Amino acid sequence: MFGKSALTSLLFTFGAALLCAPAAVQAHPMSRYHPWRRQDGNETTSSGNSTQLKYSTPKLCDPDVKQYSGYLDAANDEHYFFWFFESKNDPSKDPLTIWLNGGPGCSSLIGLWEEMGPCQQNGTANPHSWHQSTNMLFFDQPDGVGFSYGKQTVSRTEDAAERAWTFLQAFYETFPQYSKLDVHYFGESYGGHYIPGFASHVVDMNKKVKSGEEKGVVVPLKSIGVGNGFFDAGLQYKSYPKMTCHSTYPAALPEEQCDKMEQIYENECKPAADQCVESDEDSDCVNANQQCGQIEGIYAQSGHSFYDIRQEGDDTPHPFVDELNKDSVIKELGARGHFSMCSDSVGMAFAKTGDGARSYIPVLEKLLKEGIPVLIYVGDADVICNWYGNQDVVDALKWDGSDAFSKTKLAAWKADGKEVGQFRSADKLTFVRVYEAGHEVPMYQPEAALNMFQTWISGKSFG
Repeated sequence: MFGKSALTSLLFTFGAALLCAPAAVQAHPMSRYHPWRRQDGNETTSSGNSTQLKYSTPKLCDPDVKQYSGYLDAANDEHYFFWFFESKNDPSKDPLTIWLNGGPGCSSLIGLWEEMGPCQQNGTANPHSWHQSTNMLFFDQPDGVGFSYGKQTVSRTEDAAERAWTFLQAFYETFPQYSKLDVHYFGESYGGHYIPGFASHVVDMNKKVKSGEEKGVVVPLKSIGVGNGFFDAGLQYKSYPKMTCHSTYPAALPEEQCDKMEQIYENECKPAADQCVESDEDSDCVNANQQCGQIEGIYAQSGHSFYDIRQEGDDTPHPFVDELNKDSVIKELGARGHFSMCSDSVGMAFAKTGDGARSYIPVLEKLLKEGIPVLIYVGDADVICNWYGNQDVVDALKWDGSDAFSKTKLAAWKADGKEVGQFRSADKLTFVRVYEAGHEVPMYQPEAALNMFQTWISGKSFG
């Protein structure tokens, strides 16, 4: 992703486009959650295994709010880094928003420093940070991502979801003052897999905790939100030709190249993606990534950014990486080792299981049927997870409110009296198109993104 390597650029959303042969990687299951007990000092230790949460209290970016950063040291030599900021408004009543970046294999500190988090690239406070209205928790996962480290045994979204649940249980036991706050699970990009998958696991585990089948703390899940998400290969690759040659922005390739994309989609990508969904076999899903990856290869010939069709190339500087690798910052965060934005090894592990080609439309439908509100928002200059494909995803969803949603049309969305995008909304589902924004919506349109987030968590209408 983000110019680190050609491999990561293609793996960050779609997984196995560069693999020449399928290979399965079996994730190692984490031990079940056990009750926690408090210890003296800045850590909490499990009474049933070696899992512990250790934290520091940094004062970076916004020293006026409480911060905690550190590690969940889990079983199987897995060490997950987190960074938490209290809300600037009313931390005892404002919700808790959990933010995950995508990849798979990219750090959630990208969001913290480049998007909606309290930090800016120069280390100063972000005036459009979402922590104006919410407590924020940034969580690097799986192990091997960002400051997280370990054996790197996770290669599937469902395995990552189990780890995230364990982390939340440790977080709540260590900081019980936040355990009753409404939770909004947000992310972007491969978050189209992560966020529905993690939220679905929360729904399932909450039921087990309530019934007494499992011990733990119920996570008060209020909603999910995904920006420029990748949910379904079979649907979303179809939108590449339209975004490349027929969007509201100038075409990035000649018409004949987009025709070639369409042919590959119909004859190779879509059949392979359908086979992946039907069989759920790793080999079929890896093959789907390979076939659909050909479409990305054609777009790459344009020389335009995958993340912003208006931009030439993907080499964007990221000075916050150097900031995070300063010895003084590492020490203050209680972090370990060298920080990298994205991990090729984690991306490859997910690629070898074909995780990216598996559809998360059924999981979104499950959440909607469970009454969980879903926000899908998309910057309309992004190519790789473009707004046409995301709209195809929401139109494909089937639940009790789908008939009402299908009758909606895009309407103007205004922030501070200015039209900044369009929206559709019915029942528990809302779709937002953000004008003049690339893959990371809050980076391109920080004011609009903050307005969108505050509108969403307050339960207000976008109209």
